[in-house]
Amino acid sequence: MLKKVKSPASRAKSLVRFARSSGLYPQNPVVNSATTEPVVWVDGRDHLLFCSNNLLGLSNHPDVKDAARKALDRYGLGSGGSRQMAANIDVHRALEHRIAEFVGQEDAICFATGYMANVGTLPALMKIDLLEQLASAQLGVSAQPDTQEKDEPEPGWAIFSEQLNHASLVDGVRLSRAEVEKFPHKDVKVLRAQLEESNKASKFIVSDGVFSMDGDIAPIPELADLAEEHRAMLMIDDAHGVGMLGENGRGSLEHHGVPTSRVDLQMGTFTKAFGGIGGYVAGDADLIDYLRITARTYIFSAPLPPAIAAGVAEAIDIAEREPWRREKALENAFYFRREVEALGYDTVGSEAHIVPTLIGDENAAAEATRRLKHRGIVAPHARFPAVELGRARIRFVMTCLHDREQIDFLVNCLADLRDGMSL
Repeated sequence: MLKKVKSPASRAKSLVRFARSSGLYPQNPVVNSATTEPVVWVDGRDHLLFCSNNLLGLSNHPDVKDAARKALDRYGLGSGGSRQMAANIDVHRALEHRIAEFVGQEDAICFATGYMANVGTLPALMKIDLLEQLASAQLGVSAQPDTQEKDEPEPGWAIFSEQLNHASLVDGVRLSRAEVEKFPHKDVKVLRAQLEESNKASKFIVSDGVFSMDGDIAPIPELADLAEEHRAMLMIDDAHGVGMLGENGRGSLEHHGVPTSRVDLQMGTFTKAFGGIGGYVAGDADLIDYLRITARTYIFSAPLPPAIAAGVAEAIDIAEREPWRREKALENAFYFRREVEALGYDTVGSEAHIVPTLIGDENAAAEATRRLKHRGIVAPHARFPAVELGRARIRFVMTCLHDREQIDFLVNCLADLRDGMSL
């Protein structure tokens, strides 16, 4: 008699039910108000929100909403298709020119989300050799030699990816089908050894600028040095850096004093500092042009709604002329980090507006989140697989909209939490 085996769907349902009943399944609260403000309405009462990405408070800025409203009246709600078909609208190119100017690059390409920017860009770049093959075919010449000498580099790409890179970079690397080497967090010595060991003809280094779970900043000068030494391309995902770091808010490159010419591609989002949605990749005009005809998430997806594009362009202008916004957000983060470290919490090297408090155990982190929610604070915990097993933490994000009284209340709650849970 054959043993009855559960279908994949039944097995998946059983696992979800088990996870939910065991407290492992995330139960994010439903918010009944704008999540771009520091105070939100949840379960019939006010809560303090410490996880919003509206870092500069621009999402509800009247000038931003006015720009979006005018674009909505002119263009309607949707874009009407992909950029390659009918929807290459002037407002999209205006935004691309504006963000390229802001970060100091020649050109930029916009995607519907930051995630799509990374998972589209990395696989596309790994196929750039196809252009050489196409051109050679047109001339009747082979793109690659029939034989390879012993000391010649091996054809193809090797990607050197930071261990704590964002999930969108991780997935982009996987989709690239290139040879992949991971290097430990901020360990340029290991990266150097990996680059020296590799015999691939084309090498590519990719790293976050500000790490989303730890809030620390990548050693970009050292990465740029290694890229130049080994003739490798360098891409920095500066989703959390642009608009926040540097003397003028240009991001982690400006923070380190690294000229943009030393980084081939800068990725960023409009979700964090600029209060909108969407992502972009900025760099050399030729490389950006190449992405327009090869990045599948650009070619086969609808672009940003025109109203969003217009609103984001206005938000960039405001961020540039009102530096007090990023100064206030970083001041809030510095104050909060100092206070919770004084309580004994480990903030895992945070240097920016993201301030995690390490809990360790996954179940303890979930319980800590529930206790904070009971006190009127909404802040998610990050647990495996988003972070390493046994390094769960509550991830707090400070914006320019938080005031000192709200932060002090959070600190007092964390003090009570530490005492009540023996953290």
